[in-house]
Amino acid sequence: MKHPLLAVSLGVLVAGWAGQSMALAEGLDCQSLPCAEVLPGATRFEPVEGAPYVAGVDADGKTVGWVARSTDLIDVKAYSGKPLVTLLGLDTKGTIAGLNLLEHSEPILLVGIPVQRLYDFISHYVGLPATAKVVVGSAGSDDATSIDIISGATVTSLAQNQTILKTARTLGVDVGVVTAQAANPGHFVVGDQPLTWKQMVDAHIFGRLTVTEKQMGVPNPDGAFVDLWFTLADPPQIGRALMGDYNYNYLTGKLKPGEHLLVVLGNGSSSFKGSGYVRGGIFDRVRLEQGMHEITFHDVDHTNLPEARAQGAPSFKEGGVFVIHGGTLDPGAPFNLVFLGSRYDHRGAFTRDFREFRGALRLPSSVYVVEGGPLDEPMYVQAWRNRRTDAVLLGAFLLFVMAVFALRRITTADPKRIKWIHLGVLTTSFLMVGIYMHAQPSVTQTLTLFDSTVHGWRWGLFASAPLIFMLWIFIAITSVIWGRGVFCGWVCPYGAMTELINKIAIKLKVPQIVIRRTAARFLRYGVFAALIPIFLHNSVLGEKLAEVEPFKSTFLVPFWTREAYFIAWWVLLVGLAVFTYRPFCRFLCPLGAGLALFGSLRRSGPRRRKFCSSCNICARGCEPAAILPDGTIDPKECLSCMDCEATYRNEEVCPPLIGIERLMAKHPRNTHDEAKLEKLLDAKKDV
Repeated sequence: MKHPLLAVSLGVLVAGWAGQSMALAEGLDCQSLPCAEVLPGATRFEPVEGAPYVAGVDADGKTVGWVARSTDLIDVKAYSGKPLVTLLGLDTKGTIAGLNLLEHSEPILLVGIPVQRLYDFISHYVGLPATAKVVVGSAGSDDATSIDIISGATVTSLAQNQTILKTARTLGVDVGVVTAQAANPGHFVVGDQPLTWKQMVDAHIFGRLTVTEKQMGVPNPDGAFVDLWFTLADPPQIGRALMGDYNYNYLTGKLKPGEHLLVVLGNGSSSFKGSGYVRGGIFDRVRLEQGMHEITFHDVDHTNLPEARAQGAPSFKEGGVFVIHGGTLDPGAPFNLVFLGSRYDHRGAFTRDFREFRGALRLPSSVYVVEGGPLDEPMYVQAWRNRRTDAVLLGAFLLFVMAVFALRRITTADPKRIKWIHLGVLTTSFLMVGIYMHAQPSVTQTLTLFDSTVHGWRWGLFASAPLIFMLWIFIAITSVIWGRGVFCGWVCPYGAMTELINKIAIKLKVPQIVIRRTAARFLRYGVFAALIPIFLHNSVLGEKLAEVEPFKSTFLVPFWTREAYFIAWWVLLVGLAVFTYRPFCRFLCPLGAGLALFGSLRRSGPRRRKFCSSCNICARGCEPAAILPDGTIDPKECLSCMDCEATYRNEEVCPPLIGIERLMAKHPRNTHDEAKLEKLLDAKKDV
């Protein structure tokens, strides 16, 4: 060997990479995994050297495809924060041959929704090309395949979609049956005028990789070991700016389909070109990485670039333009420039210390547009796109409810009016928000909030359920202003259902059990307090115990299709609602308990008068028994029905108003008892 030390160094690195990959491949044991099920026609499976997947071979020894486990190739988190471990088979045409869900930790599938729905969901992908455009929900275009969301498991559906397609495309690109750009099609944006250096920097067109001498362990470090700027220079506004017209025209004229130009500009005490390039035509110091792929360069791929010609560009010690061959790079996906730093380590005559560093770049949309949106688009973006109509309807409904409270001087002026408004809102909440939209907030979202504060915040998780996200914003705003009763007493679909059941029972003259203030109201706080540590320790167990809420059995899964104990619990609670007012909401609901603690800080409760301490008119009609003996209202119990607010303004019901009216009618010529009038006016004042 002409350069033994270089060969040994590179050999050690390659062996390390290969060893790690082989370890992954050894973990794919097709004797214990159903590889044959996901790749029909394969009679045996052979490891692929240096790869975390296996090849399927038929009886004649011909390769019929490959099998991979999703977690060996990609990292996509589902609702639980853990991946949906999926085994995937891909045939030699780049078609998904089969799928098998090996493992999941999704609470919604462990408790509530049958896992068979997820199996049915993934079956739609079998037979699709790895490059197929699949939209979960409404496709909205003729070139996309639409697959229905699993009702009640939006985040899980979107995560499984990404898991399948990313695995298939990553595997397809690596085995050569899918090109990188076909896996995520797009196009460069072509500009007319060359950009200045400042314009390119401001547009985030460059990636930058800076390695200090201190990071390399150089004695008495001072300054940069290397400072590399890099980008793809295919578009003329970039390529002409950096290379000039002649070089750009020459290099782009030689490009084949799927090939790209990479510009690297460097400063520092070291060189990114390395000794391998000088002596053997190999660029051993820099390469590209994208997913599983490594792209290396030889001297035939390189053109020297002595300077960056863009207006305002700084001076560079060295530069180069590299041709990326074979469609191995996806310009629409992030990629890394990897620098292998080398220095003499003083341990021997020829020994050196090697350290790797990476700089990342994802071309902005002003340079490269991914057609139809990138596959790794945040799940919440697609979720909101799928439910935009429902989001508009829900938003309008919630704004209406807020307007009822903001204008309560008008809405409560007529007791009959506010009762009809309340009845209409309850009916809409149950039918539209609950039955149609399946948008029932649950204590599990509160518990997930606690879990996120302990185990790491996941903003995208909350935003991936658009309607629930909107409802929680509504809850946060209204609970602070008017108390938790705006949601619990008006908008909660399950609460609305039980109140409507009770109202119908009263109309049918079903005997009622009136439950006043009892210690039983504290039971819900105990349930809530118990769920928090359980959920933090084991989210799946916490989700199971949170089924004390009958919400899933009401709006996500028909209660009659569930286990006997869920059916019995649902029937019991609905049966109790026939005979008494909102029994679950008042005594057991952990969500209501959490909101009651938060809503006790409300800024604007129902209006009260001094006279209320000696009057029981409102208290007798308060169904949640929220009015205390001294006439004040307990915000933790109040469901904001606003009956007492309507009474407050009713001159035919409220005693101070009736007294003033009668006194004025009795003495129309100001001959009334001034002392009595003063007393009534004082009683009329707010507290």
